[in-house]
Amino acid sequence: MHSFSIHTPTRIFFGTDQLESFSQAVAKLGRHAFVVVGGGSCERLGYLGEVTSAFEHAGLRVSVFRGIEPNPEAATINRATAALRTLGADIVVPLGGGSTMDAAKAIAALAPSLMERDIWPFVRGESREGQLTSALPLAAIPTTAATASEVTPYAVISNRTVKGKSVLAHEFLKPAVALLNPAYTTQLPPTATRDGASDILSHVFENYLLGGGDSPLADRHAEGVMATVIHSLPHVLAKPDDLAHRGQLLWASTLALNEYPNAGRQPSQFVLHSMEHALSGWYPDLAHGRGLATLYPAYFRWLLARNRCRERFAQLGERLFGITGADAPERFIATFEEWLDANGLRQSLGNLGIDEGDYAPIAAYAVKVYGDGHQLDALGPLPAAEIVSIFKATAQQAHALRH
Repeated sequence: MHSFSIHTPTRIFFGTDQLESFSQAVAKLGRHAFVVVGGGSCERLGYLGEVTSAFEHAGLRVSVFRGIEPNPEAATINRATAALRTLGADIVVPLGGGSTMDAAKAIAALAPSLMERDIWPFVRGESREGQLTSALPLAAIPTTAATASEVTPYAVISNRTVKGKSVLAHEFLKPAVALLNPAYTTQLPPTATRDGASDILSHVFENYLLGGGDSPLADRHAEGVMATVIHSLPHVLAKPDDLAHRGQLLWASTLALNEYPNAGRQPSQFVLHSMEHALSGWYPDLAHGRGLATLYPAYFRWLLARNRCRERFAQLGERLFGITGADAPERFIATFEEWLDANGLRQSLGNLGIDEGDYAPIAAYAVKVYGDGHQLDALGPLPAAEIVSIFKATAQQAHALRH
């Protein structure tokens, strides 16, 4: 095993009966909670009212900021930060999906720097990257099983003005506490449920493939997450209010990105994410998980065609689907693609409205922001021209438009 250092400071409250205990923990962080929500579903479904009532019962003052969009915009984060400062709130509480949690992290990080008004210069690839030094306490309530932002040090931010999508990455962005209530995920639309499952899988695929096999326990951890998602997604699509399988997906989401699945492996780039972030930066209405699902087959076949990760694909074939033999890597990819198809997650970039004429500038952005300016590292060079070839190869998946 390779050496590693892990810091997991988030206290997790899991279950349908944990809101009161969670609220008491939040009340120890400050006095005034700035609750951040998205487009209105959390309020319509009653979650916001439940949380507000529990917070007030715990002695907290509560203010609400509404309107965080999917792929949260820097301009919205800047506006929310100004509102928080005016109100004097001292805790930031995202209630929603990954976009809401990412926005809340950025708000919490920008708020203490009182002279700063714009978050964008501080993201990866911009002039002041890494210069933020602290954040207000964060208490996260995810309502999707997807990003695991409730335990990570990352916030992904978009900027339509420059067609950009980039990352804040600081240890102080890990929330102090998180409430994982499976009941808050039962009303998710099927598309959001599918896209979230795709995102969970991507978090373990990334380093599992490129990080090597030096940490067998990390392999088993990652395989357990993958197997849980592969098994549970069809159940919740068939029965959306299935609390047991919703809970399995929600916990799998957290375990996929709490750093343990990668412990002891060789560090690697998140290549799938780099390509997808560039895509959804250019096309802000593209859901992150859907973009990832679209890239899986083409990226996997690109790796295999260059004899990269062959033994890793073979191991996945055996452990996830019972596939053995010399052609196990190819059969794993085909079987996984069938699973994507059966669960409404297989399509081409063309199906998603991505113009082939935009492939080259999107690929150039990916290597500029997430690579060395010329290429990404996928156990060897993945230059912009090859990213374009991966994008083009998704056309083979176009027949699945029926989903």
